[in-house]
Amino acid sequence: MNELERTALNEIMRTVTYIAEKVDEIDSKISLDDSQVHVHQEIEVASQCSE
Repeated sequence: MNELERTALNEIMRTVTYIAEKVDEIDSKISLDDSQVHVHQEIEVASQCSE
């Protein structure tokens, strides 16, 4: 493998790693939003049961 091929592979790996990190960030935000919705729904159900 020559230097140009090595450089190209390194750039591809950096790009893939960057995209994977961004996907993880988005997934974490979505999971956090889902858990907040779930907690809000539990609070609503609890308040309806106490009425």
